[in-house]
Amino acid sequence: MNRCRLLVLVLVFGANACKEQDAAPEAAAGGPVRVEVTAVHRGPIADVVEVPGETAASVSLRLTSPVAGRVTFLAALAGDRLAAGQVGARVLPLANEAALHGFALLEGGGESSAVAGLRDRLGRQDIALTTPFAAMVAARPRNQGEQVAPGDVLLELFDPTSLYVLGQVPLDASARVQPGMTVQVSGSGLTATGKILALVPALEPQALTVPVRVGFDAVPDRPLLHAPVRCAITVAQHPEALLVPRTALISPTEDDHGVVMVADQGRAERRAVRLGVVSRDTAEVLSGLTGDEQVLSAGQYGLPDGAAIEPVAAQE
Repeated sequence: MNRCRLLVLVLVFGANACKEQDAAPEAAAGGPVRVEVTAVHRGPIADVVEVPGETAASVSLRLTSPVAGRVTFLAALAGDRLAAGQVGARVLPLANEAALHGFALLEGGGESSAVAGLRDRLGRQDIALTTPFAAMVAARPRNQGEQVAPGDVLLELFDPTSLYVLGQVPLDASARVQPGMTVQVSGSGLTATGKILALVPALEPQALTVPVRVGFDAVPDRPLLHAPVRCAITVAQHPEALLVPRTALISPTEDDHGVVMVADQGRAERRAVRLGVVSRDTAEVLSGLTGDEQVLSAGQYGLPDGAAIEPVAAQE
């Protein structure tokens, strides 16, 4: 008899323990999940394509020696400015140089005043090379006193007011880029704004990019030639877009479709949205939200639709 009572008590205690164990996870599952929420708001957003580029000059010139001879004047250094019509270099032809050398050999025997005058004229018959436009010296590959051949470059010049940027747009983004779009240029000490002047109708074969020519709104303070820069091209700009944090998107976007979760009376409601411009931090919502909701911006991953939540305002 006692054994039967003992067995009954064991069974009762076991059943109560099982009920407590089942009730514990059920209570835990029913507790609200703490999440961060952000109010949907209106504001500006821009679709920006960032591409590499390099500065170039539409007006440039290589000042070359027209004859074989000796450089008698070459004062400008790289970085110097030359005015339009200013003499950049002088070259004494080789024939004149040979004649002067012959006169030097005859100095021991004395020379008449006529010979001295001829030698003076030959020495002053160097060829002056002038700059056809106001220019900056990009390079000076030769030095004064050197012997040069016809076509040797003495100075490399460019007009700093003719600077532009040649950007390289990836092929898949080139269809979105058009002349007239605003461009922010930065890098190599340059910070400037400009606009796309033209798309070059040729593909860079190795990089598979489409070159675009960007003109500056104003001459940069540092007119650097062949400087690597970054070009931020504003493809689209919406001043009054309906915006949510990009962290609110809980699934990879497919075309223009996405999913967010909205805080609705202590519950997380799954909402499909259609997206517009998506930037690094913000996403534009074209449909699916009215504008007075709060979306879950942190802690929403893995939550089922309708889950109980404890919303907390996200820190700015």
